[in-house]
Amino acid sequence: MAPRARAAGTAANDVTKGRPAAGDPAVAGGPAAAGPADSAGHGAARPRLTREKVLRAALEFVDANGLAALSMHKLGAGLGVQGMSLYSHVASKEALLDGIIEAMTWEAQIPPGDGADWRDALRHLAREIRSLILRHPAAAPLLVSRPVMPTRRLEQVDAYRTLLMREGFTEDRALDVLRTVYMYAHGYALAEACFTRCADCGPWPGDQLSQMRRVTEMVPRDAPDHLLRLAMLFCGRCDMDEQFTLGIDHPGLTGRRGRAAGRGGRPPRRLPGCA
Repeated sequence: MAPRARAAGTAANDVTKGRPAAGDPAVAGGPAAAGPADSAGHGAARPRLTREKVLRAALEFVDANGLAALSMHKLGAGLGVQGMSLYSHVASKEALLDGIIEAMTWEAQIPPGDGADWRDALRHLAREIRSLILRHPAAAPLLVSRPVMPTRRLEQVDAYRTLLMREGFTEDRALDVLRTVYMYAHGYALAEACFTRCADCGPWPGDQLSQMRRVTEMVPRDAPDHLLRLAMLFCGRCDMDEQFTLGIDHPGLTGRRGRAAGRGGRPPRRLPGCA
């Protein structure tokens, strides 16, 4: 058989057997045959992943599916990549969890500039922390279970410390007050998220009959009637916004500046009734 005829016969056999023939673009490096993605305008280029995109996607995944469901494989699938690709941006699953905390703190706000009343600033800080936790109730336990202090959170603490010291607080006292506000707001909001937004039992009901049923499920069956009534009053008739405000308005949070001298060596000014 002539060489040209032999080559034609070989190409025909290759096509019959499903193999690309010599000179096919898929073999020669030319444009591949159009696939499903290419049939609609050659498909869209996959967005380039960054660490920030990975962390934001992880936080959104936990918001939607819960912390226990998070895995590198599932997160990668949601981003349109293999799970192993994520290790170019986070070193491990543990680093991803720390990164979720970092992503939450990107929402942290810096206090207003000069002229802001320090009491109002502390109330604003407490409400902001509570709002953050209630926006991300599934991820929020990471804030108190992992020893991480991201840069944005430190910048926020620094700004509030500066504000308080400008108002006459000593540095030690300013940090004492800030720790108290942080701990109060985190503790309250985490308890609120767990109690009123329980994933297994649904949100806390608004009507009294449903509240009574929920409280009845919470207490022992042999609880005396007066304790059942107390549980209903204690748990069922709670305005979480009002309770939170009661806490941040407590003099222990906003009523003292500290015992050391303030600006210019003057003793810091006291609120009426404060020692």
